[in-house]
Amino acid sequence: MESVLKLLQRTDCVEEEPDVGQEKLLSEIRDVSRLLAYNDCWFQFECDSDLIDACIFQREELQARYRFLLSQAKQIGVGSTAF
Repeated sequence: MESVLKLLQRTDCVEEEPDVGQEKLLSEIRDVSRLLAYNDCWFQFECDSDLIDACIFQREELQARYRFLLSQAKQIGVGSTAF
């Protein structure tokens, strides 16, 4: 996960401008990555069992979205150089 975040932070080093669809997809991947990091912090500090369950369900949802976005990026040919 950390390596993906590092790749996403290097977007300002891209020489070629990605098209609008690619940029939107990269933005969504960054947003989901950030939300996963927030969810991880929440999980580490939560004490209430019901809220821990909510955190786990949210993490599952975010991971599914992340996998979907990565498969979309692969289909349209966004490589690690775009990150």
